[in-house]
Order: sequence, then C-alpha cells, then structure tokens
Amino acid sequence: MGIHWQKAKMMITNFLSNKSNLTIFQCLLYFIIGWVMGKHSTWIELGVMFIIMFGIQFITRVKAVADGMMMRQMMLDMECDSNEFLQHMKSEVDKLEKDEWD
Repeated sequence: MGIHWQKAKMMITNFLSNKSNLTIFQCLLYFIIGWVMGKHSTWIELGVMFIIMFGIQFITRVKAVADGMMMRQMMLDMECDSNEFLQHMKSEVDKLEKDEWD
C-alpha cells in the first residue's frame, strides 16, 4: 500500500508542477463553479461573481510573483541557494519562537 501511495503522491506532484496543467485545472474548476452558480443565478449575477473571482485570483497571483521576486533577491543578497535560504529562515523563526516562550 505504501508504494502505491508514493506513486500517487509523485503523480500529483508532477501534475501540479506543470503550469499548463494548473491552468487547465483552474479553468475546469471555474467551469464547475459557473455551472453550479448558473443554476441559481442570473447572467448578471454570474458575471459579477466571475469578475470578483478574477480580481481575487489576479491579486493572489501578483502577490505570489512579488513574494517570489523578494525571496530571490534575498537569496542573491545572501549568496545562497534556496535550500540554504530556507534553512536559515527556519532557524531564525525557531529562535524567535523560542524567545517568545522564554
């Protein structure tokens, strides 16, 4: 059972690592939301909801790109790769949490 779970986990990880797959999956989810909402809403209400969802998604994507750019700049400034950077950040957070409990 463990081997099948590992294989399934790897397949999901590979699927979600591909930007095209994520875009297709996202469109499929929007279609499902639209189909469900379309049964209970007018076209105007449906359009407003899609505009709101698009706005939320756009803000989220812009924030993610900005955060990624900030992380990359911090890694360049520290002259380290991502694993070293994340280990350094984790140790700093652990220090802060330890200080809070003392």
